[in-house]
Amino acid sequence: MACMLASFPFLFAQNAGPGGAAGTSTALLTYLPMIAIVGFWFYLLVLRPQQRQDRERRTLLGAVKKNDRVLTTGGLYGTVVSVDADSDKVVIRIDDEKGVRASFSKTAIVRIFDGSEKDKDKVKVAEKA
Repeated sequence: MACMLASFPFLFAQNAGPGGAAGTSTALLTYLPMIAIVGFWFYLLVLRPQQRQDRERRTLLGAVKKNDRVLTTGGLYGTVVSVDADSDKVVIRIDDEKGVRASFSKTAIVRIFDGSEKDKDKVKVAEKA
């Protein structure tokens, strides 16, 4: 990769010999496969994982339902009271004793807890802090 970057200025170099434009086109054709390989690696290492994360996030947000325990982007833990799919609005009960509720966009939900013991322990530790 470093070797390719070091020789990148020669991609636009002009041939001073009797070939004229023919030398420039052959230089471009020699670097074209390398550029395609870099583009392929960029797709594999950056774009494809990002598309997978987006797909998982859409699935997560589509699965939000009443009485789910959730975590928001602001770090608030709460229980979903209602979900309005038309307006992309979710009402979350933050405190059971005082009846504190807040409305959020569905996209503010980062995680849904499934109720397992592992998740309950994490919630208890976070609430104590």
